Amino acid sequence: MIYLRGVLLSGVELETNKKVKIRSPSNPDNVIDEVCFADRELTRKAIDSAIDGFNNLSKLSLREREKIIKRAASLIEERKESLAMLLSLESGKPLKDSRVELIRAIQLFNIAAEEARIALEGKYYRIDAYEYPPGNENRILLETREPIGIVGAILPFNFPANSFAHKVAPNIMIGNSVIVKPSPFTPLTALELGKILYEAGLPKDALSILPGDADVGDELVVNSKISGITFTGSTNTGIIIASKAVQTAKKLMIEMGGSDPIIVLEDADIENAVNIAVRARYEYAGQNCNAGKRILVHESIYDKFINEFINKTKKLNVGDPLEDTTDLGPVISEDALNKMNDYVNDALNKGGKLRLGGFKLDIKKGYYYSPTIITDVNKDMKIFKEEVFGPIAPIYKFRNDNEAIDVANSSPFGLQAAIFTNNIKRAIKISKELKVGGVMINDSPRLRWDALPFGGVKLSGIGGREGVRSTIETMSEIKLISINLT
Repeated sequence: MIYLRGVLLSGVELETNKKVKIRSPSNPDNVIDEVCFADRELTRKAIDSAIDGFNNLSKLSLREREKIIKRAASLIEERKESLAMLLSLESGKPLKDSRVELIRAIQLFNIAAEEARIALEGKYYRIDAYEYPPGNENRILLETREPIGIVGAILPFNFPANSFAHKVAPNIMIGNSVIVKPSPFTPLTALELGKILYEAGLPKDALSILPGDADVGDELVVNSKISGITFTGSTNTGIIIASKAVQTAKKLMIEMGGSDPIIVLEDADIENAVNIAVRARYEYAGQNCNAGKRILVHESIYDKFINEFINKTKKLNVGDPLEDTTDLGPVISEDALNKMNDYVNDALNKGGKLRLGGFKLDIKKGYYYSPTIITDVNKDMKIFKEEVFGPIAPIYKFRNDNEAIDVANSSPFGLQAAIFTNNIKRAIKISKELKVGGVMINDSPRLRWDALPFGGVKLSGIGGREGVRSTIETMSEIKLISINLT
């Protein structure tokens, strides 16, 4: 049964003139639900309502906000299986991975409730240690952190629950009202999580969920009543958002693309490196910002690594994301599917060798692409210069550490990287040379801790890093309060 879902404006479900059918990428003939899309006018109404929401939410004690967020975590826990099914339907993510995402979202809500106590507790400065200004021995100086106002949260398609948790829970704990624009591909999960927060006791005008097209996001970015923007998505969109948002001095958390290198040195445990690299490249059909998108292997183990990588990849089960045995589902859209052929053809035309895959799969008319491996790659290929959001693994042969570093740094992105070796001193030395936000030694570039800062350099990030503590710090303002005791 197809259900018409309205936009959620301050807790009220509204029907709009634009209605969009949400289809499963695993079977585009399968219409999951129909969703109303907001426009600029409705977005402005949500912003005006969020002003009252900010006033109401920020006046609540930290303990009262904590109760709301923890209650929401409990409700998500109760409904995590149905939410995971919905997430898999609309995103094409394998069910076992959707379950993990929901577990992370629950933990994020709880972490936000706990971390806020520490991040917002303020400071007392011993200003009697400073000669200027005169009279400091008779003053007390306090530092507090206060909410900034309304935050616009623009979500990606690939983590509709986890990104919602990252962008909403910490801001609610700060006292900021939030307007969420989910991806037009995956709005259903965000709408359900919004309803859960209302049910948990959140003041309704403190949160709106506005599915929509680019005009909704643009209004959030340019409207002077919005104080902060948190965005996860493509680099091109992130740069446009940042360039517009800075004109009204908004706080920014812009998490963009990545082309994370996996460097496998000659002394690495090859079996371990292969097992991790296959998962890092093909999880969610390669549609993760910190997926291992470029694999660099030392020439002395190149052939052995490739053979084992091919054998491991062949064992991946491609199929229906709702099946527990599925390892790899579809890409998100037909456009994304067509791009895969473009990447493969470009690589082959520039000297690459196709070792596995390289074609679309005929599974229920879905957007499935075969797990693909290309060797003999070079830095001129698109698969090495662009962020490939799909199941294509380019494997590059390098001669020495300097070449590996040079190739790894040749990308305009700088999110994360991985190094496999038994020589930790060597790994640390290489880590210092890599222009990225995080280096994982003998582990996956997909590794992250939701409580801690996550983000990159170069074209991978602008502004504050994502993570519960860093979100609280970025989306709050420091205020100094001086008390003269004379």
